[in-house]
Amino acid sequence: MYIKTFSMRPYAVNSHLAWIDSGEAIVVDCGGEPERMLDEISARKLRLGAVLLTHLHQDHILGVARLMEATGATALAPAADVAVAGQPGYGLNMPMPDVPLFAFKPVPLGRAMFLGEPCLVLPVPGHTPGHVVYFFPKSLAAFTGDTLFRGSVGRTDSAYGDAELLLRSIRERLLVLPEAVEIFPGHGPSTTVGREKAESPFFAPKTL
Repeated sequence: MYIKTFSMRPYAVNSHLAWIDSGEAIVVDCGGEPERMLDEISARKLRLGAVLLTHLHQDHILGVARLMEATGATALAPAADVAVAGQPGYGLNMPMPDVPLFAFKPVPLGRAMFLGEPCLVLPVPGHTPGHVVYFFPKSLAAFTGDTLFRGSVGRTDSAYGDAELLLRSIRERLLVLPEAVEIFPGHGPSTTVGREKAESPFFAPKTL
């Protein structure tokens, strides 16, 4: 699996393009500059089959309708986040542009197949009620959205946020993955499970 990450305006959202040698591709989340993603897809002659959404906060879905319109891709999103999507500003306490409407299918939790590779759709609530992480064991890659960042975690001061639940979810679902797993977060640089276990102020062992 090949992965290229685009930091998209207006809120520096990481939008991830992943593909394999056959040309089959997926996108994980899409911020407000979908044309950048479409240009890359065209340049590499890729076929976009699905847009996988980690959660339904507005900044992560601004470009989804355009991707679907241009490629015919299907959007998959956690059904439990519908309540968040229905809130003004998609649950975020900040001004947001309008999101072009799009239809999505509920993504099933557990085992799935994308790009001909097994994928574990892991529920990691706390930032939003239905937030999921897409973990590809063969490629040792996890798309974590707004759960686990390099040296930090997702905010929980927005609608439906729960700090205790988020930290517990990360410990139980993400930090148990192999330490070599590369984390592709919703904002900021990539990291690894091992690095966050050793260095994150939220999870690293405390010393006196």
